[in-house]
This record gives sequence, C-alpha cells and structure tokens, in this order.
Amino acid sequence: MLVEMTQNCIAENARIAQDQGEYQKRYNGLVERYEKAKARFDEVTDTIAQRSAKGERLAGFIRTLEAQTEPVAEFDERLWGAMVDYVTVGVDGGMTVVFRDGPEISIVLCSL
Repeated sequence: MLVEMTQNCIAENARIAQDQGEYQKRYNGLVERYEKAKARFDEVTDTIAQRSAKGERLAGFIRTLEAQTEPVAEFDERLWGAMVDYVTVGVDGGMTVVFRDGPEISIVLCSL
C-alpha cells in the first residue's frame, strides 16, 4: 500500500505542477513510513523464523524422548545431545547448562 502511495505521489508530481517543497515533504513522509513498516516486517519475519526453528528442535527432542523405552539408568550421549544446546564452564568451576528449548540451569560445584 505504501509503495503504491509513493508511486502515485511521484506520478502526480510528474503530471501536475506543484510546490516542490510540499511534494518533497509528502514523499519523504511516505518513504519514512515505508522504511518503518519494512523494519517491523523484517523483525516479525525473523521472530517467526526463530520460533519455527525452535519448534523443529523441540519436535526432534520429543521424538528422541518418545523413542526412549526404558528409564535412563546411566549417561546417554544421544539424550544429552538432544536436550542440551551448550554448556558454559566459568573460571570458578561453575557451569551453566543451556537446554535446546531455552531454559538455563546454573550449577555451582563445591569442594568438600
């Protein structure tokens, strides 16, 4: 809609003699509105893509869990890889585990 309005503004300026200062103000206003709308569109499109990717990761995680037929009695590398996105280890030995679905857990290791 804004593109059409801008094109009409340009066409009208080409057909009809008018104050170029007023034309430029109107044209600049339309361009500014277009740029704001495009930025918002890009932001929403990016959010949709991120949520879609997160949904796909969660679906894979659910499939992995559904395939698990027995309780987990020992470390399972496949489950770990399906659940954990990454782990950050701090200089103090503490760790932060970031899960694929977003939550984080901080672990503080204590020595006895």
